[in-house]
Amino acid sequence: MGAFARLPIKAGDLLIREAPALTGRLGQPPDRKQFRSLPESRRRSVMELCDGYAGGPGDESLEGIVATNALPRGVRSEETVLCPLASRFNHSCAPNAEYLWVEALFAEEVRAVRDIPVGEEICVNYFGDSIRHPTEVRRAHLRDGFRFDCRCRICVSADPASDRRRERLVKLGDEILSCHDKPEEGLRIAEDMLELMNTEQISAPRTVAQVCNDGFELALLLGDSSEVQYWAHLSYEAHRLGWGEDFPLTRRMKHYAQRPPDLTGGSSSGGARVSAPTVRRKPAVVGSDCINSGAGKSAGGGTGDNISAAQGSIGDVEAKAKVAPAAVPVAKAAAADSGDGGSSGEGLQAMTSWLGALD
Repeated sequence: MGAFARLPIKAGDLLIREAPALTGRLGQPPDRKQFRSLPESRRRSVMELCDGYAGGPGDESLEGIVATNALPRGVRSEETVLCPLASRFNHSCAPNAEYLWVEALFAEEVRAVRDIPVGEEICVNYFGDSIRHPTEVRRAHLRDGFRFDCRCRICVSADPASDRRRERLVKLGDEILSCHDKPEEGLRIAEDMLELMNTEQISAPRTVAQVCNDGFELALLLGDSSEVQYWAHLSYEAHRLGWGEDFPLTRRMKHYAQRPPDLTGGSSSGGARVSAPTVRRKPAVVGSDCINSGAGKSAGGGTGDNISAAQGSIGDVEAKAKVAPAAVPVAKAAAADSGDGGSSGEGLQAMTSWLGALD
């Protein structure tokens, strides 16, 4: 199964918002009483999902379906949710959409992370930051944890140059963690990471946002307001694409991009509006929209408010070769970090305290 675009989709568009059919916990069998309480049509939609653990046709089970398709209920959560429609999206190592659990709405969302033309399959990322690894590492991860051989165009091409770039991306991701006392070097690393992700078409907001948040903190440590403003803008764009304009961290980063904080917890220029960010090439992976004008939003629901319009952008669920389970196995769900926060990894350890202190 898979989902295809029937209308042009813009980056940041909300594609679906779905309440879960079932809830559960990691490592525990599904609640059959909860399943039996569902309407017949809802039970049928669950049992029609892929079972990556079935021995063959007709061997599907509720346990296998839940193990194949359950998603984490937020970052590092032990609780899981099963959403039949969201589970129809296949995986790609260059995804054009992203999962997001929104606790306040008790719903799973899927948002576009780049423009999607008519007829293109809409794919998500099943395994979080592991997408940054080279082909064989990704394939082994997916084969071991998700029971399928990835046949996305990135894996099929198996480009050695791409593998070298992704190996470097992983290495830089480790190096940036030790840059607290050398923020200038850390900022160069962050820029290199964004450029590599752009080249590799890794545009998932949760992955990009972590790098932008690291850049924001390093700029604070450097004490350069123009750098703070620049990285706050990039972080704002990543959060806007992944979580929408109304997400708290999106609003906070938009504020910081306009009024950069300093290391004392205040705002530069006594809270007055600061000048535009230093002129430089912004990595396309997080967009280059003007935050003051709101340019780049799609007409009628680019931030996900117009649900009927967003749902109209999704194609009918079409039958196709089942080369992959539809979502994240329960045993591996925590690795996906489908979050209600602004980043997927830990990043620089002081990030959370900085954001909490700079209101």
